[in-house]
Amino acid sequence: MVQQVLILPNPPAIQNTKDMFRLHILPMLGEQTLNFLNNHPEFVTPRMTAKAKEYANFKVLRCYVNQVFDLAVHYKYIEYNRVAEPLKKIKALKKIQLAESKLDEDKYLNENELNYCFKAINEDYKNGDLTTQEYTLFWTTFFLSCRKSECYALQWKHIDFEHNCIHLDQTLDKKGTVKATKGRKKTTIKISANLKAILIAWNEQQKRELKQLGISQDPNQFLFTFCDSQGNINKRVHTDYLNYRMKVVEKRHTELTHASPHKLRHTSASLANKHGMSLDDIMEALTHSDQETTKIYINIKPTVRITPADYIFDNISECSGGE
Repeated sequence: MVQQVLILPNPPAIQNTKDMFRLHILPMLGEQTLNFLNNHPEFVTPRMTAKAKEYANFKVLRCYVNQVFDLAVHYKYIEYNRVAEPLKKIKALKKIQLAESKLDEDKYLNENELNYCFKAINEDYKNGDLTTQEYTLFWTTFFLSCRKSECYALQWKHIDFEHNCIHLDQTLDKKGTVKATKGRKKTTIKISANLKAILIAWNEQQKRELKQLGISQDPNQFLFTFCDSQGNINKRVHTDYLNYRMKVVEKRHTELTHASPHKLRHTSASLANKHGMSLDDIMEALTHSDQETTKIYINIKPTVRITPADYIFDNISECSGGE
């Protein structure tokens, strides 16, 4: 007998769903009954179309709306879902618009822009404008080419100085809760001498700082922590921690092109491909499950090796003796 296992959504997913209804679905449709909405698709469709023009995550919103009507059918509140077909025809207009307006150059930094970013980070650290933790977090995120949430979740037990590698097997969600990585993948990444030296220096400094607070550094200690607004110390960093630090660097160095941790991930993949790293190696390093996702990251465009006209022209020329 096969047992069914009920997998409950995690707290952030539940909160996101509540927010979707509170901010979008209920203000738009909440004053009407399900029967009225189901019997008047002409009432629902224009409102959903308007939402598609202003809200980029429209596909998820549409899915939730459909699920409400499907549940109503299941519990026999309505006979069948009359809005499903009209909703299918509504395109995610805002998302399409954003994708079309975003140039390839905006997705990643070029080599000069990346070099300027490196110089600014090093200069700010040298001048004392960046702490050792902030400096270490930037370089760890960059060199690992990982998701920032995976970097935030690193503990010293994941750093193997003896074998020069880092084990990525967990991530921090928006609430600071440790969870499995995307796709539940466990990855071991070899680290460079540069990153190893940075991590060793931070390990020693963090040990001293924690000792002053009466905390003993152990293998379960997170690499990156902070003191929150309530005065709680050694707290796991929040989701925008690195983004904020990078924005402050940009304010001090107005010549910099805007970059985020995710943009750096795109950048390293794109420039690695440009300099000859194989698509398979990049896919493995980024822990993608397929090449199509990696191609989006490195902005690969289809290249036509030869057009049909070129092909037939060459063959006709050969058959006619080149005349």
